Amino acid sequence: MKAIVLFVLIGLISFHHGLDAAPNVLLIYSDDHGWADLGLQGVDPDIKTPHLDQLARDGVRFSRGYVSAPQCVPSRAGVITGTHQNRFGVDDNNKGPLPLDVLTLPERLKQAGYVTGMCGKWHLDLGNKKDGPKTLRILPDHMPHRHGFDEYWRGEMRQYYASHGLDGQPFEGAPRLVLDDRFRITVQTEAALSFLDRRVAKPEVPWFLYLAWYAPHVPLESPEPWYAKTPTHLPKERRQALAMIAAMDDGIGRLRTKLKEMGAEKNTLIFFIGDNGAPLKRGAWNGSLNDPLVGEKGMLTDGGVRVPFVAAWPGQIPAGKVYEQPVMNLDVAATAVALAGLPHDQALDGVNLMPYLLGETQASPHEALFWRWRSQAAVLEHPWKLIDLGGKETFLFNVSVPTGETKNLIDKHPEIAARLDVKLKAWSQTLKRPGAAEPLHPQDVVFFADHVKSALAPVVPKATAAEPGSVQGWICRNGSLEETETGLRIIPQGRGAKASRVFITRPGLSVPGPVTLTLRARARKGGTATVSWRTKAEVDFTPANQTSFEWPAGTDWQEVKLPLPIQGKLIHLRITPAGTLSDLEIQFIELTGKGEASTHWQFGRQL
Repeated sequence: MKAIVLFVLIGLISFHHGLDAAPNVLLIYSDDHGWADLGLQGVDPDIKTPHLDQLARDGVRFSRGYVSAPQCVPSRAGVITGTHQNRFGVDDNNKGPLPLDVLTLPERLKQAGYVTGMCGKWHLDLGNKKDGPKTLRILPDHMPHRHGFDEYWRGEMRQYYASHGLDGQPFEGAPRLVLDDRFRITVQTEAALSFLDRRVAKPEVPWFLYLAWYAPHVPLESPEPWYAKTPTHLPKERRQALAMIAAMDDGIGRLRTKLKEMGAEKNTLIFFIGDNGAPLKRGAWNGSLNDPLVGEKGMLTDGGVRVPFVAAWPGQIPAGKVYEQPVMNLDVAATAVALAGLPHDQALDGVNLMPYLLGETQASPHEALFWRWRSQAAVLEHPWKLIDLGGKETFLFNVSVPTGETKNLIDKHPEIAARLDVKLKAWSQTLKRPGAAEPLHPQDVVFFADHVKSALAPVVPKATAAEPGSVQGWICRNGSLEETETGLRIIPQGRGAKASRVFITRPGLSVPGPVTLTLRARARKGGTATVSWRTKAEVDFTPANQTSFEWPAGTDWQEVKLPLPIQGKLIHLRITPAGTLSDLEIQFIELTGKGEASTHWQFGRQL
C-alpha cells in the first residue's frame, strides 16, 4: 500500500491557464534514440521524421532536453515517478525493480479521476528473486498494474502481458500472456490506438497513456515498408535504425490522426523523449547517432543523457518554439500533476514547465541538474558541467558548444569546479545511498578514454603467441571464437551428446591477487558457468581454484562482477560456460587486481 496523502477538491479545483478540464497526457519514450536522430535537429539529412518534426512545429523542441540516467531502467524509473531514481535506489539496470512504496505519475493522476494506460517496454519489474540465483527476471508483483496502470500491454518483442486484447476486449484474470510475431513497433502502436479507442465512449474522462516503444534498441530489425526507403549506401545498422525510427514516426502520425478523430487533439499534452543516448563504440551499436554530442549510452556527458525531447499541446503551448534552457524527464510528472489540479508534492524533483513555455517567467526552470550513475556523478549549472569519475578524475566542461566535453577546463576555472563540487556533494547526501558514486568502474574508464581526453587509460594486454583462432590472446577449446560487430561469440563444436565442454582460456597474465573479474555478456539461454585460475606458484588448475556464476540470459548485455580469492599472481584464467548455454557472447572482460592494477579486453568489430 502506498503512503499517499493527496487532497483533491472535486469541483473546487481551479485550473491554471484558463482550462475548463484537466488535459489528457500522452508520454512517449523511445529507446536508445540518439540526439541526432530527430529531423529538426538538422544534424543528418538521412534521418526523416516528418511527423515528429510536425509535432515539434506544433509545439516546442527542447534543444537541451536531458534524462536522469544514461541507461534505460533508471531513466524510466525517473520519468514515471517524477522523483530522481537515486532517491529510491534504482541507480542502474541491476538495481530494480521499482519499489511499490514509491508514488508513480499514474497513481497521482488517478487521484484526479484519470484513466491510465501503458504500452511497450516497462522493465521496472525486473529484479532478482530473493530465493533464487541472481539473474534478472520479471517479478509479477511489480508489473504495470501494481504501479497505477488500469490498462496495459507490457512487452518488448514478441511476448506481451496484457489487460486487454488489441480488439479492446478485457482479459479475464489479467494479465494474460499474448504472443504476436509482427514487428514490435507496429504491435505497440496498435496497443496504444486500442487504448484510445476505449476512451471514445467517455470523452469527459481524462486519461494518461505511457507509450514506451522498444526502438531503435537492439536487436535491430529491417521492417518494411520502411527499410526499403533507406539509403542503400549506408551501413546495415544505420539503415535498420532509420527504418525503426521511421516506424515510430509513422506511429506518431497515426496517434495524432486518432486524437483528431476523437476531438481530443486540443486537449492532449504530448511528450516525446528518448530514454538515453545511443550506444556507439562500447555498446551494441544500434545504428543511431548522438552527433555532434560527445559520448554515448552509459556516460554522463551529453551524448549519454541529452536526447530528442519534444512537447506539443495545440492551442496552449505556442507553436514552433525552440526552448534552449535545460529541462529534464522528471519535469513531465510535475507538469502533468499541476495541470491535473493536484497539489504540489515536495517528493517531485521536476518542475512544472508551463509557466516557462508560456513566457510567464524568463528564469531557467532548474538552477542545476544532477546525476549519479555507476562510478560517474555530475552536476550541470549551464553552461558548466562538472563530472566526477570514481573519485579519481574530475572534469569541468563548458557545454555551450557540442564539442565542449572534449576539453577539461578544471585547471583554468578551479573556483567554478570547487563551487559545483560542493553542490554535487550536497545533493548526493540526499539520496538513498548517500555520498559519492561507486568506486571507479573499468568500463567507465574505457568510455572516457574513448570520448574524452582522460588521464586514466585502461591497460590492454597484447595478445600472446598467435595461436590460430585466438582473439586478443583468448583461446577457445572444444569450439571456436568469432568476433562479430558487437562482441565475441563462443561457438561449441558438435551438438547434443557429441558436444564437448567448450571453454575459453587466457594464458600469459600477470595480475596480483586478490582479483575481481568483470564480464559483460549475454546468451539466449542462461546457466551456471565456472571460472578457474592458476597462479605463478601452481603448475596446473586445481579444484580448489574455481568458482561459479550465472551467465546472463536475454537480448540485453548484462554485467557480472566476480571476486576471485587469488593469493599470489594470476597467470592463467579459464572460463567454462554451462553445457545448457546457447548463443554465447562476450563484450568485455576486465581483471582488476591488488592496487587496482587492471587488464581489459574489449570485443567487437565496431571498435
